[in-house]
Amino acid sequence: MTNARCFIDTLPHKPYCTDELGVTYIHSKSTAIDKKYLQINQPKMVTYLIFDIDRIGAALSWYDKNLPPPYWTSTNPKNGHAHIVYRLKTPVCTSDIAHWRPIKYMAAIESAMAARLGADRSFAGLLTKNPLHNHWKNEFWSDYEYTLDELADYLDLRGHPLRGNSAVGVGRNCELFENVRRWAYKAIREYWEPNYRQAWLGAVYEYVEALNSQFNVPLPVSEIKSIAKSIANWTYREFTPDKFRQSQAKKGANGGKVSKRKPVKNSDRTLKPWRGLGISRPTYYRWKAAGKI
Repeated sequence: MTNARCFIDTLPHKPYCTDELGVTYIHSKSTAIDKKYLQINQPKMVTYLIFDIDRIGAALSWYDKNLPPPYWTSTNPKNGHAHIVYRLKTPVCTSDIAHWRPIKYMAAIESAMAARLGADRSFAGLLTKNPLHNHWKNEFWSDYEYTLDELADYLDLRGHPLRGNSAVGVGRNCELFENVRRWAYKAIREYWEPNYRQAWLGAVYEYVEALNSQFNVPLPVSEIKSIAKSIANWTYREFTPDKFRQSQAKKGANGGKVSKRKPVKNSDRTLKPWRGLGISRPTYYRWKAAGKI
């Protein structure tokens, strides 16, 4: 089967796997594909969006909710619960060197799809029902690989991803990244002394770990290490004592200069219509330019 071969090719070389949830092992790919559950996404790389639907008839939730056909569904024959899996055309990197814009975009799509499908928000996503194991009722629906834009066309992304402790999936990565980076911009000043890099790395990790523990479903250690490393290295490089002194000197030189430009009454600038639409300012102007508003 072509779909099965392509699926096997994308698996991690040594994925987590098990026949019994609660007891997880790391095995070679050739051994893992014989287990009921296995890890299908590469470490720090999202190729598949996985949704856990805990109700009878779950395998057809995508059809009932007017979503496109998934790559496959794996159904528990005892209760009708299923995993629905979509494959991305371009995998999204979530490592410490990744760009956060595509991660945020994917997080919004994942969150909106989970809401549409009524998927289990507490599903961690590491282990998936193995679509090659005969314990499940498996169906490969399509070999189509979706772009993020194609999936977004089916969804309303307003209000996604979820914020705060309710954040799930990749949305947790985004929530941590946004909160920790804002803290780090000021906090790093307390560590400016000779050879402070290791102390700063440790401080950022501790802060990420503390915020992560507040999620209803915390991220694994590998993910929080990646987020902490990304933020710590960037702020260490960009927020140095010398750069800080230069920026303060520039502000001082510009002190007292007040813009004489007055905002136009009832303009977008003063009314800020993007707030009422629940979208960002750049998105508002992009939609306006495209004639969508």
